[in-house]
Amino acid sequence: MKTKKISSFILASACVAILGSCDMDKYPYDRIPVDNALTSLSDCQYLRNGMYRDLRIISSNENGFLATEMQADCIVPTNNYGYQYSSQYLWEIEAADQSATTTWSNNYVAIAQCNMLIGGIPGLEASGSLAEGEIAEAYNILGEAYLVRAMCYFDLATKYCALYDAAIADSQMGVPLVTEYAPSGDNATYPGRSSLAATYARITEDIASAKEYLTTTGEQASIYLTVDALTAFEARVALLMGNYQTAASNAMSLINSGRYPLITDAAAFSNMWLNDEGSELICQLFASLQENVLSMGGWFLDETTNNQTMLPAVDLMAMYGDNDIRFNAFFTRVGVNFASGAYYAYCINKYPGNPELYSGANTYRNKVKIFRIAEMYLVAAEALYMQGGAQNENQAYSVLYQLMSARDASLAESPVSGTALRNLIRDERLKELCYEGFRWLDLKRYGEGFTRMSSQSDELSYNLGLNMQVSASNNQWLWPIPQEEMDANPQIQEQQNPGY
Repeated sequence: MKTKKISSFILASACVAILGSCDMDKYPYDRIPVDNALTSLSDCQYLRNGMYRDLRIISSNENGFLATEMQADCIVPTNNYGYQYSSQYLWEIEAADQSATTTWSNNYVAIAQCNMLIGGIPGLEASGSLAEGEIAEAYNILGEAYLVRAMCYFDLATKYCALYDAAIADSQMGVPLVTEYAPSGDNATYPGRSSLAATYARITEDIASAKEYLTTTGEQASIYLTVDALTAFEARVALLMGNYQTAASNAMSLINSGRYPLITDAAAFSNMWLNDEGSELICQLFASLQENVLSMGGWFLDETTNNQTMLPAVDLMAMYGDNDIRFNAFFTRVGVNFASGAYYAYCINKYPGNPELYSGANTYRNKVKIFRIAEMYLVAAEALYMQGGAQNENQAYSVLYQLMSARDASLAESPVSGTALRNLIRDERLKELCYEGFRWLDLKRYGEGFTRMSSQSDELSYNLGLNMQVSASNNQWLWPIPQEEMDANPQIQEQQNPGY
């Protein structure tokens, strides 16, 4: 975004990306011409690396990921709690909130990287700067850039905007749309918020452009975005937009491809979370000891002092059957040093720390799983159900049962329909995707409000926020546009979200 604050992020990321290809002293401080930034395939590759770095940050950044999990219903702080993300947990977010500011900034920095590639690559071939053997790779990078930009705008839209409703989207506010790399110190040129309809049109148009250029075929645990990752993302977006036929079709195409079989073995399933290996992974971003990812598990596990501050809700754990392979993969019972003494408690174990990503003490870092086939089973089931009719409901249950029986081989097939089927789909979505950043948006989509789930022990828990009830009309289902952005951009000074 083009405020004084955000422009500095954009300019910094662009300068880092193109230092090797142009003399920075030749250009004004606030604008690096795209024609000069991209002169060869190696420049595209360099910018691509920065784009994937930004995607990894956005996808694992605790300010976006953990903040929404804390705002949802199945994390309970202990009495060791140090008020981390308390504004989200207590639903007392203000316009200067750090999570809202960081998430906004990170997305627009990534969008700037994408815009440089989108604006620069088409001219390379025309100028003769690409050898014949380089053209295909350059245009595949262009496809990746369109997809990453769509992912960034989707993240912004889901956090800072109302839910998409085609009937009223033209009259609701979206986010500012920046489609060209042109950072500026002149705040008169900064864009205001688009309509929500325009924001989602931008997302769907970028998906269409990505389809045109992205050629990397799908493979298990690809570290790059592939055609299959694009299909999965389009299914995710279509489900939220109410385009249920597209959501179901895309999800079923990945399921029926057979490229990502569901894991049915407990050890193999746990290995997917510990060592980041598994047949279900459609896209898992690169990480190494030298080029590492942010630590998510460090918020939930602590082998050194056992002073865990965030525990899983007991109601969630009670949803799993005795033979469900997810339970022991997602939760672990350990001794915890609470403020009032040491007791055993269940902790969140979804990010146990890949041994390849730390040396010495565990830092609880795991590779970022952008898309898993399990989500596609859940998308297909919900999209089929939402289309209505007995045939669609039967197919929805059939798809859902494939996932359920893979996780619990003892589970007998017992078809349900109507509201019972809807609730079963929602329950399985929670059981499968908990603590991966989906829950808050799912609750927002359902539009019913919620009551926070129960703690393992109220006595050992942070005493504020327990059993909190949040209505569907609470203004904080929309995050605030960051105060820094409001102050710097005159076009949006009257476009803050309600209640901030």
